[in-house]
Amino acid sequence: MLDFMLCALTNLFRIFLIDRCVAVFFEAVVNKKRKYFICACFFIINTALFWEYHTVWINMVCNLVGIGAIVWLYTKSVKINLFVTGTIYLINCACDVAATSLFIHYRDGKSYNQIYAVISFFLIFICEIVVEKIVTIRKDAKSVQNISLILMPVCSIIVIALLIYTGTCTDIGLSIVSIGLLAVNFLMLYLYNLLLHSILWQYETEILKTQIQVYANQLDIILRGEEKIKSLRHDMKHHLNELTLLANKHDVAKIREYIDQMRAFVENPDELIASGNMEIDSVLNYMLQKAEKDLKTVDVKVMLPEKVQHSFDVNVLLGNLLENAIEAAEGTEKQYLGVNITLKKGVLKVKIENSFEDSNIMQEESRGNGTVFKTTKSLKDQHGIGLKNVRKIVEKYNGTMDVTTKDDIFCVNLILYMEIMKNELEEQK
Repeated sequence: MLDFMLCALTNLFRIFLIDRCVAVFFEAVVNKKRKYFICACFFIINTALFWEYHTVWINMVCNLVGIGAIVWLYTKSVKINLFVTGTIYLINCACDVAATSLFIHYRDGKSYNQIYAVISFFLIFICEIVVEKIVTIRKDAKSVQNISLILMPVCSIIVIALLIYTGTCTDIGLSIVSIGLLAVNFLMLYLYNLLLHSILWQYETEILKTQIQVYANQLDIILRGEEKIKSLRHDMKHHLNELTLLANKHDVAKIREYIDQMRAFVENPDELIASGNMEIDSVLNYMLQKAEKDLKTVDVKVMLPEKVQHSFDVNVLLGNLLENAIEAAEGTEKQYLGVNITLKKGVLKVKIENSFEDSNIMQEESRGNGTVFKTTKSLKDQHGIGLKNVRKIVEKYNGTMDVTTKDDIFCVNLILYMEIMKNELEEQK
């Protein structure tokens, strides 16, 4: 009974790790009901066949089909499916061989104590953490702090190995200890996933709060502009009469001065950017108002003659870049911010410069897709992902991103292809 319980638990947790490992390779969102159904079928069939036959070939076919079905949820590419399925199965197979060869001489078709399956699970757990670390680094994603998780399965393997070799525990006691260690490891991994989701939720909430502030600020600017226009329209008769009197006197200088006063009355000092693209204007007006207050020099050039397809990613991109640039420039003597945004023939070019001090930003390393810089904020686990998120958005739309430093100026150059953004939005609809 305990052997079957161990077999079922290790298989259940192993399938959970397989799904987690598959998700590391892909960023797609899958149908949860379909995933749970496939995982449940995989678990029931695999457990039943293994417990009944204990045959390598049956177990191999069942595992390949089950892993392939899970991968199929994330990608329909046959080549990618075969590669990911083969990689995960080889990891599982290697862990099974390692776990059994350390203690027994395995013979196909013979039933063995499921303690070795528990050790295999812990080895798979360690491999999954290592794979996750490697893949997230290669994707230039936020570095996942999960290496410390390896200590738990490693310690579990050591405990079980010592109990087996020293013979200080009966088979029943060893099974109970194994079940407890399985539960502790699974609970730790579950809590770790909850923590990651909580951090992600907090980050997305902050983005949404910023977006609300951005649009509220732009709406306030528009309303103030409307009020001034209404006021001007209400007194238009008086203004026309005054202009007529000045025209009859042929006083051109006075006419120009009066028109300048009318223009100054209508203009909104908070509307720094009025390109006609509300989404971009909202972000720029919100961020540049802060820059105008906190910095000495703000140089802005925005030329958007074409209609820009709205994308949530554009707001995230501009918001992150400007927030980082303003914060970095505040701590310098020069306090300089330069913004240059142009759109021509569907190509959006963004150039953001800011003054910085060498002590406030450090080069971390050069990678294939550019130079990566460390964050200097106090909470490094919660910051430093802005520039990486920008890089991910640029890659999403097949754009380019160039980060350079010269003297005391930090510069980010972006090129985005808006037609690709438009197609992306149409696909999402």
